[in-house]
Amino acid sequence: MSAPDGLIRRRPEDHGTNPEVILSLLDRIEAEELEMHSLLVWHDGALITEAYWEPYGPDRLHMMHSITKSVTAMAVGLAHDDGLLKLDDPVIDYFPEHRPGAPEGIEAMHVRHLLTMTSGHGRGISGGYWRKLKTSWAEDFLRQPLVHKPGDVFVYDSACSYMLSAIVQRVANKTVHDYLSERVFAHIGVSPDTRWDVSPEGVNSGGNGLWCRTSDLIRIGVLHLQDGLWDGDQILSTGWVRAARGMQLRDISLGVLTGEHYLGPEEGLDGTVAERREGYGYQWWRGPNDSFSANGLFGQSCIVFERERAVVAFTAGMDDNDRRLQKLIHNDLRPALGQWAGGELPRRLDALEVMPAPNANWNRAPDGWEGSYQAESNDQGIVSLSLCRDGNDILFEVTDARGAHVILAGCGRRVESVTTMSGARLHHSYEADDGFRVSAWAAWEPVGRDGWHCLCFDWVFVETAFRDTVRCYLKDGQLRFFRKVNVNSSIRELPQISANKQASTASIARERVL
Repeated sequence: MSAPDGLIRRRPEDHGTNPEVILSLLDRIEAEELEMHSLLVWHDGALITEAYWEPYGPDRLHMMHSITKSVTAMAVGLAHDDGLLKLDDPVIDYFPEHRPGAPEGIEAMHVRHLLTMTSGHGRGISGGYWRKLKTSWAEDFLRQPLVHKPGDVFVYDSACSYMLSAIVQRVANKTVHDYLSERVFAHIGVSPDTRWDVSPEGVNSGGNGLWCRTSDLIRIGVLHLQDGLWDGDQILSTGWVRAARGMQLRDISLGVLTGEHYLGPEEGLDGTVAERREGYGYQWWRGPNDSFSANGLFGQSCIVFERERAVVAFTAGMDDNDRRLQKLIHNDLRPALGQWAGGELPRRLDALEVMPAPNANWNRAPDGWEGSYQAESNDQGIVSLSLCRDGNDILFEVTDARGAHVILAGCGRRVESVTTMSGARLHHSYEADDGFRVSAWAAWEPVGRDGWHCLCFDWVFVETAFRDTVRCYLKDGQLRFFRKVNVNSSIRELPQISANKQASTASIARERVL
């Protein structure tokens, strides 16, 4: 069921989630006396939970604090991809009028350091301080002393996000709110009623001050989960989204908030110890269970679970160090998403599958991945490997001493064919010149931190006990081929094959699949 706002709604049980888990979560919230305003759960294409605590409601805007930083990062990504700025540009170059008052070494502070909160400052500025400041916020930021070398130390700083907002406004000739409204919000259905505070300089506050609906947070989270895609349109570039949500920094200190400043990582206040977190991207937090999130002071959050293809957004009124709700979401709700069969045996039986096919994720594929790759010397006799897209399928060919062998793999679904693919070493010495029936799917996995794109295959040789997992890692014309099997009487994994793309390649004929 689609609502007027365009979001698809489903009952939890119709989307594979036991409603009792949701009820239990609400019971725990009540028992813990957590002051909740809203809680929305999106799972694999549909909103399966939408809860509001009176007088809060779906149409009411909510003040967002540091969640706003993650929204500002989208504007930076647009400007970057539009060629309006570079991440290694010195910040001071955008504010030459403030150079005379800036400290020595200011040229070493780059746009990238604002994104990762590594500006070089010893303490971070909170909006609670700047909202009292009636003069230039940019000037105040740029005259702060540099205690660290930019890029070396994470110090949480809302002022970094403000400076990003100011830079985007200078290069785009419009506020980040206007920029995002035209390029992002209008396309993904963010409420046109959103508003954003401005500084004395007329710049959106960047690190806080966005007013939006909780459903808008869901949309932003889904957009980042989907690598910048929305209804088939590439709203944000895949490269930017992956960098923004990725692990740019590991094991960092949030810093103790005094009300006006965030203290440095080694500083405490009245016995309060700085909270450590898993990591940070470009204005997005990395969290447990391979999650990433946008978080705001006093209890707002948009948590994205990549593996579960889920987004959970909530608003509340609670202390920033109160992690009870996050624990309930991570430990109780997350594992239950999509895992319920409704208690009906026929439904459960119909749903049984060896290895379900994941989404194809074509948007994760690198440019120029198709073609033939010449294999380097190897002990498997492989001469070349070829990859070719055929509609929504992939043809994968291996040429070795036995000849050419092709497997057809469906993307997002299984496809059955017959293949002569060599594999005796993994298949208890079985190999058939006339071929084995194979049911195969393919999917693009998230890009690794080292920049390698991974195309994963699952080959079930349906008339045997063997199921092969194959991964092809691709980068800059190079291919690394890995193959392993579920069961075998001896080795279960073959040595890596390295190959290089040939300058002239031919497509694989579909007719070669038996």
